[in-house]
Parts: sequence; structure tokens; C-alpha cells
Amino acid sequence: MKIPDSAETGPEAFEVALRAADWTAFAPERDLVPLRAALVELERRHGVGDAHRYATERIREHGALLRHPDVHQVEITAQALSPSGRYLAVGDFGGDDYDRGATLQIWEVTTGRCVNVIDWIEGGIGWPGYGEVIQWSADDSRLAMAYRSNNVGVWDPFGEKNEPVGTARLTYSGRPDPFALAPDGVRAYVLQEADASAHGAVVPLDGGEVWADDPRIEPLSDGDRFVLDRVVWSRDGRRLYGNLHDGRICSIDAASGRVTWMTEGDRNYRWPSGEWSPDESLLAFHHDGRLVIADALTGRRVSEGPGYAEVTFMSWGTRLAIVECGSRVGIVDRTGQHRYDLDVPLRSPSYDLDVRPWAWEPDGERAACLTAEGGVEIWSLGDEGGERLRSFDAPAEATGVHWGAEDVLVVLGTTVLRFLRADSGEVIGDFMLLRQPSAPRPLMLDDEDFGEDMYPEPNPTFALDGETWAVALLPGVVIAPPGRDDDLAAALAWAPARRFAWPVHWGELEVVPDAPAAAERVPEPLYAYLEPFRGRTMPDPGPQEWPPPDTATVDDLFRAFLEAVVAYGVNRRNTWAGEALHSAAVLRALRGETAGALELIGTCSEPHRPRAAAEVAMLLAASGLEDDARSVFGPYDGRWDESAATAGSVGAVHALLGDGAQADMWFDRARERVREKGGGWDHRLPVVRALMECGREDEARALLTEGTSAARDDVGIPFLGYLLRKGKVELAEELLRSGDGWFRGWGAQRLFVEHGQPRMLVDWGERYSCWVEESVPIAERNAAHGRPSAPGGADVEALARRRAQLLRMPPARRQVPTANLAVEAAECRHLSAVLGLLTELPMPSFGGISSHDRPWVASTALRIVTTGVDVDPW
Repeated sequence: MKIPDSAETGPEAFEVALRAADWTAFAPERDLVPLRAALVELERRHGVGDAHRYATERIREHGALLRHPDVHQVEITAQALSPSGRYLAVGDFGGDDYDRGATLQIWEVTTGRCVNVIDWIEGGIGWPGYGEVIQWSADDSRLAMAYRSNNVGVWDPFGEKNEPVGTARLTYSGRPDPFALAPDGVRAYVLQEADASAHGAVVPLDGGEVWADDPRIEPLSDGDRFVLDRVVWSRDGRRLYGNLHDGRICSIDAASGRVTWMTEGDRNYRWPSGEWSPDESLLAFHHDGRLVIADALTGRRVSEGPGYAEVTFMSWGTRLAIVECGSRVGIVDRTGQHRYDLDVPLRSPSYDLDVRPWAWEPDGERAACLTAEGGVEIWSLGDEGGERLRSFDAPAEATGVHWGAEDVLVVLGTTVLRFLRADSGEVIGDFMLLRQPSAPRPLMLDDEDFGEDMYPEPNPTFALDGETWAVALLPGVVIAPPGRDDDLAAALAWAPARRFAWPVHWGELEVVPDAPAAAERVPEPLYAYLEPFRGRTMPDPGPQEWPPPDTATVDDLFRAFLEAVVAYGVNRRNTWAGEALHSAAVLRALRGETAGALELIGTCSEPHRPRAAAEVAMLLAASGLEDDARSVFGPYDGRWDESAATAGSVGAVHALLGDGAQADMWFDRARERVREKGGGWDHRLPVVRALMECGREDEARALLTEGTSAARDDVGIPFLGYLLRKGKVELAEELLRSGDGWFRGWGAQRLFVEHGQPRMLVDWGERYSCWVEESVPIAERNAAHGRPSAPGGADVEALARRRAQLLRMPPARRQVPTANLAVEAAECRHLSAVLGLLTELPMPSFGGISSHDRPWVASTALRIVTTGVDVDPW
């Protein structure tokens, strides 16, 4: 398609020429950049006019997508500038929900706008703290990533599929392995495990999956454990350069896998690994404290000179920059001669995001650096000295800089991206990611974010500023407050071919106030997504009180726990659910709530019911509820399992109900089970406890004395809780002071505080060298007045403060803080806060339950509310 020359044509003539052009021949890869440049010049000379609006209409007809910048769920932890400098890829590791995956974002550097998003990438991209986990092919057409721990896959960076074109997984270390994408984008160096060792190999990534037995794998032929820690392909794809784990540096012929040369580097990891010059003719490294320049083709040393003591990294332009962050930058020429130092302390690199605070311009004569003081400086670096040309402000959160195409700098950190022109400092894109305005998200309805349902495209909701949400929908409908056109133009862009950015202010966006208004204006498939909003009046958000009034009861918490466990699944294979229900039934019994205990026992899977029934019946009988004990015990009589704990509980029930002969028989059986299991405390202590419950103190002490050393904390701490609950403080003190190591775990500290035992708390702290001074006053208060049964004013204020902090976090990072806040609310007995927070926690995924999933946290909160501590109740 022929593009008019805007420098020689007025706006009317330019529009006429555009309308007369053959748009059927329009090819974005060929025509869009010159067309955009012509319209930029036309805007500079005449402003935005009909030509811009007409061109925008035609561009949108070619399938342009409306893109916003704020697509990541969590902080950026991976990045790579393309070889042409025209594109920047950034990725994240994924949030709390593993199944939700991670997000890859492609930015067009010269416009400072997001042009493509590939969402729902399985298992996360890379790993926080790992570098070079995103790599481009030489022609920018393919992108390789480490994902799902140590898989390596190749994607079309301008495509829409979240599945890789080709993938390989040949190791199972659980962390990303070093890899290198070949310039052609269809091969990669990866690690391969075999017979408990690993070695490097070249694998095809042109389609499908590569597994360990794939005949196309080409292992390097220098034996086991020939592993390159940092790998670089030559531009012609014929050689692999890399560093071995022992500090040696080598060159490998890619076709044969043979080492062509090898040289000694730094074996002590004090200095960075080797650095190859952009033209691949030279290699710089340290050896024995000296700086070495070598011929990259032969490995022959060209020169040696004094080394640098505290090198953070080295970087080649036309010269070599040796960076000591926080101190200076040394400039060395290609012969190895030190030319001069720049007295410019650079910002220290971030652990979470591998990006350097130094970047050469493509021709290598100038460089940009991010200073420790928080600015970006441009330096001209000749042979005789460096000259600071200009400096610009940088975001406080930035940790690195790139020099991209057309002299556009990218200053970035885990939550910031700023694009600016190196010659003028003009900011062409400035983005703060992951802001969380306090207002409700526009597509939230009944606690569901409908924006998350628009798979495979990213959630269209984004933060317009720190206080305002907006939504960018594909047909050009935008939910935003009125009068924010400039802010929308600074954030949004049309993305033709998922590769280029087109300014939104050259056309018209339809701005509406809310989701119901948007639902009336969008076509399918968005119409179906927004259907629930049609005809609704969105409530006035207003300030919401939190925590809510504390009107919930312990019964409500038991009910929430039971619903969560049942939703998780109760069956023979789910041992956690059975144990949690058993524990909750014991809590009911300790409270004398027989009906509630029976409901929980009946919900257990069959293998867990008899043991839970025996223990509950024992506790009920011990508290004087003999008829209730019989009602629980009777249906399971004769169905008892073979464990010592169950035999002990059954014996105690018979003793408490007056059948001494049966009690003797079952206690004999329990002792036999203990002996059969080697006398372990996990079998012995439950029987000791059962003997104590029915008043057989001498037998209990005898069985306790027969044990050797100390019990593990998983049974020892619950036993301590039992002793303190029953007032058997002297025995608890005796065990603590025995010198055998009883009650080491932190649960003991919590029990001493809860039960008002400051003296034992101090003794425990001294015995195990633990700081307990802050807990002693609380234990003394509990000893004098008991534990508060309701939250105080300070508790409510602390909960509200923590909640406000939580809401400023990205939703994908909230699971752990929400779980912790629910536990904190349980500790101060604010039941309504606990119940509200439980609804915000997810159910377990297919990978199993975690301590931050709803059923687990409900169980933890239930224990704390009813007993004061998160310890298995005995």
C-alpha cells in the first residue's frame, strides 16, 4: 500500500490520498510503521484531524486489539530486550493460584505501549532471582522461556496462544536450568538428566514436546556433568560459548558438540563469568585476580592486566565497562588497557528482577546508567575520558535500564516501566503497575470478577491512577470517569497484528460510566460476559466498615469449617479431611456439644469414624455426660481399629462407664500395641492420656516412665496442652526439666501463655534459648484474669490496619496475608472477621491442600477460638 508523504501534503490532501489507497493491500508488518510515522508528522504540523480518524477506523477493521498496561497479577520477575531493540518482553512468576498461571507482556519500545499479552502460562515464567529466563531469536520472531519450573518452551511473541509452539523438559530439579535459544529460534541448549547426572544437549523446539528419550536430542560429547552455567550462541549459530560450574570458560562446536577451546576462569565465583563482545571477537574474564582479554574464536589470551576487586558485572560496547555498583565504573579498551574510571555509583541490581543498571547504545559509543541516587545519566565514552551528556529522573522503584531502538531508553523495576528518549528525556510512556485503588473493581459482581472470565485475553480492568479503576473492552468501549481522555490516551493503545501500537487519541473511544452501560454497547462474545450486568444499578460503594460488628458465634465457625471440608472432599484417600474432622469432633466434645460432635463423626470417611467416636465418647464420659458417651460409643462397638490410641480410648470409656473388666482388657491390648510399634511416643502418649482420663494415674505414670528420651513435638505439644488443661502442671514441669528435650516446639510457648504459666514460660525460654520476654506479661495477665473472650478496641484497630494494608496488595498476592489475618482475628476472638476472611480464601487445588487454603485456615481458626492455640486438641 502506498503511504502519502505528510511532509509535502496538507491534512485534506493526505486524507484524500488515504481514502484512495488500496487498503486491501495493507500489510501491518510492512505498512503500519511508515503510515504511523507520517501521521505523527501530520499531527505535529496540523494536529489530529480527519486523516487520523479515518486511518484509525481502517486499522481497527484489520483486527486491532485495545491494550492496557496493567496486565500482571504480581511483580515482574523476568525480562528481555529483543535483538533489534524494538520490543521488550516482561513476565511474572504467577500469583497464589498456581492454576491461574503467569503473564507475558510484549511492549513496543519506540512507542512505549503494550502490544501483546499472552496470559495463563502454566506454572509461572522463570523463577524470582533467576536471570536469562526469557530469550529472543535473532529476528525477534520467536521467544523462549523457562516456565513451569524447568521446562523450556518457545512461543510466537506476537501470537495469542498460551501454549508453546515447542517445549522440552529433560530435568526435574524444580528450578530453571541454564538454557540458550539458538539464533534461528528452533533449537536450544538445555540440560538433560541421565542416570543421576546431567549434561548439556541441543534439542529441537520447532514443534511438539521433547522428552528424555527423543532421538532428536544431541548431547554434548564431553561426558557426564558437562554443564554450562551461562550459555551464549554465536550469531551464526555455529558455536556455543559458556562457563562451567568450576569456573572454566569454553567454546563448543554446535554441530559436533565438541569443545573447540577451554581456558581457566575464576574458580571461586568472586568475579562474574566471562563476557563476550557484541561482535564475538573478544572475551573478558578474571583469572587469579587479573583481568584477561582473550580471542573468542581461539581462546588465546590477548592481554592481562590488574583486576578489579569488587566487580558486579562487565558489559561490552566499543569498550568494556567494569561495573562496581555503589562505587565506580572502569572503562577498558579492546586491548585490555584501563583508560579511566567514571565516579558514578550505580544502583545495585535487584534480586527479584535480573536487569542491569548499565546499558550501551547499539553502536557502543554512549551508555545509559541508573545511578544510586535515582537518576538516569547519559555518558559519551571516548578513549580519553567520559563526558556526562545529560541526566533525567527515574522512578524510585527502578533497578535497571535498556537502550532500545531509535534511542529510546527503558527504565524498569518489578512494578515500574518508563520509556524516554535518550536525547531529550521526553517520557513517551510511564507506568506504575499493580496499583490497587480502594474503589470496587468495575466488573466485580457478587464477589466475582467477571474480567477474569475473559480467557484467554487478560483481565480488561486496570488502574487509571491510584484511586480509579478503568476497563478497556475490545470494541473501544471503556469504563472510566468522564473527562479522563488524556489519561486514557497515556495508558491505552490499539495493537494491530499484536505487534505495533496505534495511538487511541487518533480515533474515538466510547467512554461509559459503569458495567451496565458497557453491557448495552458491546457485541458478542463480550455481550455474554457482561450479560449479568444488564439492567442493574451498581451500588454506591461508599466507605465499608471493617471489621464488621462481631455478631457471629462459635457454632457459625464450626459450620463454616464443616462446609469447607465437605467441599474439599471427604473420602478414604483424603487423610487430612478425616483428621481435621476428628479434631473438630474432639473440640465439640471438650465443649460438651454431643450433637455437634456426632455430626462431625458422621461426616468422617469410614476409616476415621470409629477412632473419632472412641475419643469423643471418652471425653464426654470423663466430663460426666455418660448417656451421651454411650450414644456415641454404641454404634461403633466392635468396629474399632487396631491402633494403640483407639484401644486406649475404648478402655477409658469402659472404665468411666463402670466396666472394669473390659477396661483392663482394652488397656492390655493398648499396651501390647505400643510394644508392637516399638514403644514410640506417638503410640504411647495417647494411651497415657486415656489412663489419666479415667483416673488410672499410677498406670499412666508407669507407662510414661517406660518411654525413653523425649516425644516428638507432633505428639509432645498436644500432650502438654492436655496436661495444662487438666491442671497437671507438676507433671508438665517435671517433663520440661527432665533434660530430655521435651516440648521444644513454639507451640509450647503459646500453651504456656494461653494457660497463664509465666514461670514455666521463662523456664522454657532459658532451657531452649528462646526470647520470651514479650510474652511473659501476657501469660501473667492470663494467670490473673484469664484470656479475653472478645476483641478489644486495640484489637479491632489492628485488624482494620492490617486489612487496609492487605487491600493495597495485588489480589494474586493476598492469599497468604488473608490467611494470616484470619488467624490473627481468631486469636483476638473476632469471629465475624474470621468468617468473612474465610470466604476470600480459595479451596485447595488439584496439587493438594496448603496451610493457606480455606479448609486448613478454618481448622486453625477453630482450634484457636475454642482452645486458644493452634495445637491438636487432646
